[in-house]
Amino acid sequence: MIFYVFLLSFYVFRPVVLQLNYEKREENVRINQCPTNQTILPARVINLQKDNWRVMLVTWKHDNEVIYSFNGELNLHVNKYEQFGLQNCQNEKIQAGDVSLYFSKTPPDGEYTCETTELSTEGSKKVHMQFVMEWLCISSPGIITIKALLLVVSICEIIFFWKYLHKTSGRFISGYCIQIIGIILLAVGLCLFQNGNLWNPLQKAGLVVAVCPPLLCFLISDVLFICGSKIKNTRARIGCFCCCGLQFLFWLIATVGAIMCIQDCPPSITSQIVLIVGILFYTIAEIGHICCCSYYCWLKHKEGCSNQMVNATPNSNNAVECEPLSTKS
Repeated sequence: MIFYVFLLSFYVFRPVVLQLNYEKREENVRINQCPTNQTILPARVINLQKDNWRVMLVTWKHDNEVIYSFNGELNLHVNKYEQFGLQNCQNEKIQAGDVSLYFSKTPPDGEYTCETTELSTEGSKKVHMQFVMEWLCISSPGIITIKALLLVVSICEIIFFWKYLHKTSGRFISGYCIQIIGIILLAVGLCLFQNGNLWNPLQKAGLVVAVCPPLLCFLISDVLFICGSKIKNTRARIGCFCCCGLQFLFWLIATVGAIMCIQDCPPSITSQIVLIVGILFYTIAEIGHICCCSYYCWLKHKEGCSNQMVNATPNSNNAVECEPLSTKS
């Protein structure tokens, strides 16, 4: 009987080890590519007993590496993420159970763990922080589409450049120089456009530099090439100038889209569609311009063949062969 009374008393008066509980055991924090003035990793303990920050220990880890710790007994804060604007927790908030982390800059993504101890009672919480990949970011379909279209435009310009490389008139030389400037600006803009996932001023400048000046340079060089070629065929001449007119129209649309994109963060779907549509149809107009110029060269070659056959002597037994198609003057 005494033995059972002892067991019962031990069960009733045994030491109870409590666990600190948080409002949420796990939580996801999603951040888009827009720079923010404050990022919060939330953590709030709801069952503190002593209401005294001097008996508390707080530790935050990022991927198992300690980035912040607080020792209440020593009133000591250790902050290893000051480069991301991590602020020390206030003692009064810790005493109230608020052990959230506040960043003035966007911290690295990954898994963050908060461990809180009050005397011998402890608890932990995990916070998963990840970037939300919006449509207009480095690995998104929007950026891939824009870069692919700009690459196609640059290839078309290089083809057109080499097609008339042997021309030495003043308009052609001016066109070459403007075209080279456009290609250089395009390369610089795309390099600036590669600066991480954040939609920061460097990214915005890269988008504007990669879209607006290069496409305008390519358009001006195309006009100079047309004027320097002195195309006599009416259809080819009208076709070339119509394509240049369309290029100017879609350059305006792409420029408006780029300006709309840099004004908002994240860029709206409408602004992204306007930008991509402008670049897409500009590319189509550029290809049409090259086709019109090629059509004129074919007509010129065909006319040359006809003249050779007309001027050939009737009594000649040799077959009249047309010279191969060439763009040389």
